[in-house]
Amino acid sequence: MTKVDKRKITLRIIWWIYIIALFLLVVIKFHGSTSGIISRIENNSLPGSINYNLIPFRSIGTQLENISEGWARYNLIGNIVPFMPFGFLLPIAFRKINSFWKVIGVGFIVDLCIEVFQYITKTGSFDVDDIILNMIGIALGYLFVKFINTQFVRK
Repeated sequence: MTKVDKRKITLRIIWWIYIIALFLLVVIKFHGSTSGIISRIENNSLPGSINYNLIPFRSIGTQLENISEGWARYNLIGNIVPFMPFGFLLPIAFRKINSFWKVIGVGFIVDLCIEVFQYITKTGSFDVDDIILNMIGIALGYLFVKFINTQFVRK
């Protein structure tokens, strides 16, 4: 096995570890106990509970209006930062997905699947604003890796 093959395998292992961690910590919000997940599913299954937001910037607007509140900052940052590694790991681990639009396209499809999964399983809600914030994180991650490559690697 060549050095390049070992590097490729290592990067893909890192990618899949990240995806598993993202799923556990961000998507289903597993924090060591299934009781929190079960409670969230039960609460989201109550009659009259709303499990989706299809209006862009509805929750983002509320969060920006309340930016001095910890919950608002937590939600904004918590939907951007965890997706930044997606934007910089994807083109490193999978060399064919190397353009901004390819990364954004794959990111959008994965993010849409996450939101649909949360809606169907009631482990969370389908929120178009989460998709917007997650996509900002993916784009920032991609731009970060491109900046690093142009400034430090490919000179």
